[in-house]
Amino acid sequence: MEELKICPFCGNKDVTIMTRRGKNGWRDYFYVLCDYNDGGCGASSGWYHYVDEAIEAWNKRVDDGKA
Repeated sequence: MEELKICPFCGNKDVTIMTRRGKNGWRDYFYVLCDYNDGGCGASSGWYHYVDEAIEAWNKRVDDGKA
């Protein structure tokens, strides 16, 4: 699994992969959060069906040639 980059908005290093559990047979969703409780700004990625997709979206930067 790829390592998470720092928050592009506030520079917080303590970003976290979060899971929203699916209910009644629905699949789980994953997102990356720069949590207020860990000194962050509250920024988050979108919600994705796979952890790797959430990490890829979070790590994508305008200046990295992948935009």
